[in-house]
Amino acid sequence: RTYGTSMEAIAYETASRLPVTVFDLVIGGVVTTAFIPVYNSLLVKKGREEALAFARAYVNLILLITLVIALVGVAFASPLVSFMAPLLDDATHTLAVRLTRILFPMIIFTGLAFSFVGYLQSMGEYNIPAVISLVSNGIMVGYLLTLNSFCGITGLAVAMLLGWAAQAMVQIPSLRRLGFSWKLRTPLYTEPIRRALRNALPILFSTWTTPVCTLINTRLASGIEGGRGITVLGYANRLYTILVGLFSFVATNLLFPYFARAAAAGENEETDRLMRISVKTLAYIIAPITVGIVLLAEPFTALLYEKGSFTADDTVLTARALSCFALSMVFLAVNEVLIKGFFAAEETKVPMVSALIAMAVNVGVLTVLSGVCGDKVTVGLIALLSGGATFLNMTINAVRAHRRGMMRLRKSDWLDLAKTILAALLMAPAVRFVSLRFTSDFAMVAIGAVVGMAVYFPLTLLFRCECITGIVKSLRKRK
Repeated sequence: RTYGTSMEAIAYETASRLPVTVFDLVIGGVVTTAFIPVYNSLLVKKGREEALAFARAYVNLILLITLVIALVGVAFASPLVSFMAPLLDDATHTLAVRLTRILFPMIIFTGLAFSFVGYLQSMGEYNIPAVISLVSNGIMVGYLLTLNSFCGITGLAVAMLLGWAAQAMVQIPSLRRLGFSWKLRTPLYTEPIRRALRNALPILFSTWTTPVCTLINTRLASGIEGGRGITVLGYANRLYTILVGLFSFVATNLLFPYFARAAAAGENEETDRLMRISVKTLAYIIAPITVGIVLLAEPFTALLYEKGSFTADDTVLTARALSCFALSMVFLAVNEVLIKGFFAAEETKVPMVSALIAMAVNVGVLTVLSGVCGDKVTVGLIALLSGGATFLNMTINAVRAHRRGMMRLRKSDWLDLAKTILAALLMAPAVRFVSLRFTSDFAMVAIGAVVGMAVYFPLTLLFRCECITGIVKSLRKRK
């Protein structure tokens, strides 16, 4: 509402993406996923003290790496902004550089926060890791509602930095309660650390699909409507990430320690069972959401964003990107399960190769299209091609997981997935028909969602989808 797709919004979006993208490219996917399997393995095989010594050394290593990254980012902010968004005008570029220098130190707190999350989740504490984003976002919302009129976009960057610091700090009481105490002097090249580092590079490559796609997308979007494409893709991607992350990221993060323990104990059947259940459950939840978002992207975007400086034209562009992003929601959720399964088993090369292939295809296609189409490349096309990369990544991982016996979908599983998708598609005409009867964005979204659920759930019950029949059986047993 405050900034819309203005020059300040474009500069802030560019600046806030830069440290996150650099973090993801250099270390991001490694922090938690390289830690949890090694820590749980030490906990099972060598006891608490060995595992705790590894945790202390790991935190110090991450702290050292992120400190170096932050210093480099601050020093080279201008060329980094030029590389991230080469088509920005001079004024927007200058502002983006200033905001980037403020935001880059957040990489240090990001590394600490993710390290702490790995420890807490390994110790069975999920509540605090689940709310850390609420803390950081709460700080930013509070700033926008109170201090923004005095400090402007520069203050917003400071608020974001403080928010990430709070994500790390809020976990400290739980860390101490669960036995973690930080020590500055720890050996950084122990066998467990070397083991984590051996896994780190393939893990890092395997998580590059999203940051590399983000980098390529931002470069292209910087030339769409004077840079507005950057903010539009950012706003759409936030909604997409919330919708898919609410279920898939939460579920896979909760299950990851269980995957790791099953792998450490050699319980392949348990890993297979957990992964198959996860895939079917996430598909059951996300398939109707995908259909709903594709049909109601415009009123949904208008309901959330179209106020103040965010115009109706901004809504149309953002909704176009959101509907294209939404088509890959199920693929992203399934891929998260597969990647976590490979990481838990410390088989990191498969997701690395699949990510590299998906990235290469995405970059190649976008490069060809930008050369052929020039300024005709749209935000919708960029979002659609990002989804295609996610689908390719998921497909390769699924084939490899099947061959390795980590997740072998039975005929009954495929049938259940097909019934879920069919029910979601059959829901679409009802949602479309009802939503067109209203002019209010709220009514279109709310009543469309209610009608969609009223059609989808009975259909899945009629089709005897495993997720809903399992719930019904559980309720009957309680009675």
